[in-house]
Amino acid sequence: MAKKKVIVKGGGENLYYVSESSGTYYVYKGHVWSSDVQIGKARSMSDALAIITSYSGRAIESID
Repeated sequence: MAKKKVIVKGGGENLYYVSESSGTYYVYKGHVWSSDVQIGKARSMSDALAIITSYSGRAIESID
């Protein structure tokens, strides 16, 4: 799976990424000025998206 870009609603830092390796989905918080920070990992894409929703406190706007 290629790295997926996830945007949450609202302004500010609303960029996240999900990548998959060996059945594990890794969730990263994207930063404009520094490297990405891993915020969690999950066994499914839906769980990875739930991590992003919980971490950000916002609904998901788009997934590329």
